[in-house]
Amino acid sequence: MGIPKPAVDVRQVAADLGLRIVEDDLGDDVSGALVTNANGAAILLQEGHHENRKRFTIAHEIGHHVLGHHFDEGGHVHVDRGNYISLRGRRASEGVDPKEVEANWFAAALLMPSEMVKAEVARLGVAALHDQHVEHLASLFEVSQQAMTIRLTTLRLL
Repeated sequence: MGIPKPAVDVRQVAADLGLRIVEDDLGDDVSGALVTNANGAAILLQEGHHENRKRFTIAHEIGHHVLGHHFDEGGHVHVDRGNYISLRGRRASEGVDPKEVEANWFAAALLMPSEMVKAEVARLGVAALHDQHVEHLASLFEVSQQAMTIRLTTLRLL
């Protein structure tokens, strides 16, 4: 998408894909949802969450949209009066639903593109990454330290 440096503007990515973002109180168990109907698609977002969590949720829901999960009824998708609703709740992070796992991987790759992460790690010029480096990278990419730790481990940089 031509994004030259961190942090990836996921709200702009969503807009470029025609996805509106609506923030509201979705309850304790829901971080976000992708709602799709004949008029288009929108991402519903838990308004009270930390901005980094919102960014990951937006990227996750973009993943469902791009990967076409929002039309597969069953599992995490519910159909209500012509609206296809894919919820991101606690189950999304449990690693048991393949589509949730896929959307999480997509979100991580969108927010922390491998080449960008590798370039920033190289820019640090250290032999081994420590907590302060992970904290710096998480801040730079505007993600949680946990998300950055997982991404660095997946890329075999940590």
